[in-house]
Amino acid sequence: MSSRFYPQIVGSGMSAFVIARGLHQLGHQVTVLTDESIKMELSTATGVDFSVKYIRSLETFAVGKTGLKAPLDDLYLHIRKVNPDIIHVCNFMPMSLITIIRDKLACPVVFSFFNTPVIGKRTVGCFSDPDVENSFGAFVIKANAYDSLILGSEYYVKAALCLGANRNKILLSYLAPDITSLDITKSVDASKFFDAGFEDLPYILLPSRITPQKGITDAVKMLSIINNQLDTTYYLVLTGMANPFNHEYATEVRELGEKLSVNEYVLAPRAPVDRTSLAILFKNASLVLIPSWYEGLGLSAIEAQYLRAPLAVSDTVGLSEVVEDGRTGVMFRPKDAYSMSEAVLRVLRGGVDIEEMLDQAQESARKFSIDKHITEIESQYKRLIEKVSIDEEEA
Repeated sequence: MSSRFYPQIVGSGMSAFVIARGLHQLGHQVTVLTDESIKMELSTATGVDFSVKYIRSLETFAVGKTGLKAPLDDLYLHIRKVNPDIIHVCNFMPMSLITIIRDKLACPVVFSFFNTPVIGKRTVGCFSDPDVENSFGAFVIKANAYDSLILGSEYYVKAALCLGANRNKILLSYLAPDITSLDITKSVDASKFFDAGFEDLPYILLPSRITPQKGITDAVKMLSIINNQLDTTYYLVLTGMANPFNHEYATEVRELGEKLSVNEYVLAPRAPVDRTSLAILFKNASLVLIPSWYEGLGLSAIEAQYLRAPLAVSDTVGLSEVVEDGRTGVMFRPKDAYSMSEAVLRVLRGGVDIEEMLDQAQESARKFSIDKHITEIESQYKRLIEKVSIDEEEA
């Protein structure tokens, strides 16, 4: 169950898709419950060979814009019809719905969250008051309406414990990007996304969504700084600007670029970039930049490492589990354009052994395995289902 789902390129939606597809490929019967708003989009998507059912207003409920009646009614109706052996819920708001009807469910419930809590400030990403954010997250965690809490990074584990989770219910299983969809052997027509001559431009790739916490404005400031110090003029490619997640913030990014006179060097693709094209952009970039203020893990950074792209990331939660400064990438202080500039210049000016760093990064990235992640989830499901069977026999 996930309010967002593939083909939406967002953390919880992609993670839920990868889990569902992986379990389906292992021979399990999978039914996904997601928001009805993506029904048309999903109908033409490839790789969805399992069942998908739609819930009214699940996404608008998940972002705090509607009540719980419609999604809760649909959710319970679908669960009764499917009669699952296990339910896996992605993120806090959907889990809050399950909490309400938990005593009506006979099967085990697994909970995972993919939005990144900032301890003491942000938990759900829905409420404006940090106290309400923290209280709601703690309510969902402490309600214990789940039998297992499967978390994708050490930081997620730390955040769950701070919210009051029972450590005995936690399974750490590292998230991993969908590397199989990043095919660098295929050719890509760049004119689909950029003007003629793009292939010859030296560029820095920032493959994140357009939201403040992704540090996009910090990167625009960095671009102005480095281009004033280098003989070569670099471009900044913002893949998320094709369809900004936050339109108000996208306007802020453009206005800053105009103020700093770098807008002509900030490139936005004309259309959303598919996974194959994204892989080529990674591979041909002079540098991949992840300037986030915080991350749950940093899947884009892992993708860059797999694809042997030079990498610079902010030294913050999640990303610090992926990158070791100077060995598998370079790091800089978050929210600090000058620190970012120093790190970027360190790579562009040859201040690190690029080939050695790429070798180390590619090797380090191997620990983030989709197959291992899916196998660990499957094993946990089996343990929980077996426990229910034993409990029923003893009763």
